[in-house]
Amino acid sequence: CDYGRLNFEYLTSPERLLEPEVFSGAKLQAADWKTVISHTALQLQHFSGWDMAIVASGRMTNEELWLTARLAQILNISLIDIVPRKGEGDDILLSQDRNPNTKGAELILSLQSKPGANLEAIASGVAEGRIKSLVVLGEDPTKFGIPVQQLRKLPSFITMNILRNPSIAHATAILPSAAHAEKRGSMINGRGRLQRLNQSVQPPGQARQDWEILRDLLQELTGNNG
Repeated sequence: CDYGRLNFEYLTSPERLLEPEVFSGAKLQAADWKTVISHTALQLQHFSGWDMAIVASGRMTNEELWLTARLAQILNISLIDIVPRKGEGDDILLSQDRNPNTKGAELILSLQSKPGANLEAIASGVAEGRIKSLVVLGEDPTKFGIPVQQLRKLPSFITMNILRNPSIAHATAILPSAAHAEKRGSMINGRGRLQRLNQSVQPPGQARQDWEILRDLLQELTGNNG
């Protein structure tokens, strides 16, 4: 549809995340990917056994979602969800579901309820201090019920995203990722058809494809390719 085909201006936004950062020395500092991946893995290992949560995205590819599911399995994280997006459809090309890969997320992440059903529980866990580590992939937690005041108190808040948002400044690790035109993979459309996504341009700066980031993180955690 035209809505999706023409929505590309953000690829060159001045708000693009261009380099990985890690919280060190009481502030966020830019670092190379190897250092940030290592610090991120140490954070996750430190809080393994505590309450942890992952919020993924219905915009991620099947391959990225599979690696996310593997990450949840390794860390024994059961509280996982995606953020639903709804809009007005036209019964032709424009779907009411504005996430391009909701079906893939439901299948690969083994979501037992409708997308978004666990977001309130995740927000409550953060507010009450039960969740010690929050991993957010391609979403802004301030938009699903977690204000910045609570994000500041999280011992571990790892975010992988394309653009800066109000939550970024309070992360303990920032992983700059690729937009849809900058990566390859597959998705399952609303009719259940598997579709291929091809890369058109390179990610800017040090941003990387999501699957590469998740693969390296899994390798750091397990010592193998996951």
